[in-house]
Amino acid sequence: MADSMFSYDKQDLLAALAAFPPTARLACATAAATRLMPACERFAALHAPATQGRAREIVAELWQCILAHDPDQQPWPAVLDEVMRMIPGKEAEGGLLTQMAEDGLASLAYAIRCLLVDEPSQAESAVGREYDATDQAAIRITGVVPNTPKKEARLLAHPLIQRALGRQQQDLALLRQGDFAELLRQAVANPTFTEQELTSFSSVK
Repeated sequence: MADSMFSYDKQDLLAALAAFPPTARLACATAAATRLMPACERFAALHAPATQGRAREIVAELWQCILAHDPDQQPWPAVLDEVMRMIPGKEAEGGLLTQMAEDGLASLAYAIRCLLVDEPSQAESAVGREYDATDQAAIRITGVVPNTPKKEARLLAHPLIQRALGRQQQDLALLRQGDFAELLRQAVANPTFTEQELTSFSSVK
């Protein structure tokens, strides 16, 4: 099992992203944000109805830029400011769901920064927030605090984390093929958390 277990290696991911052109890095970041959109939408529906649907619209606009190879379709600095205002603060209600929405909107913000700042670290940060979301979910669900190597390994093996890391590896494979359309299809079809999981998480503080 250990041989087939995925892990999040920031330096390896940065090296892989650095080898891609800017559009591919943007697509990688946007795929991670896309998978987190259902969590953002559920949070908005329950706690921030004025923003409901907006994050998903912005993700769709990013994909239009990617598929059309046209990065100038939106006033992206203003859109980035809008996303930053949508990120829930420390005082926000919602428990685990709020944390997921924070990670999802932060991932989206980093994806937008990929358009504004051509640095692999922006894409890595977007992908990293998806990993963070699953890590926090596993900690809350299991009650395991990763303060020893054994406990860290137990959390890493959690299905939520392994599923997300596996999909991130699939993203890289599709990017090496240059298949942005399939990357989009898979990101939409395979969210970080299922609707059933999000329903159960809504009550986790």
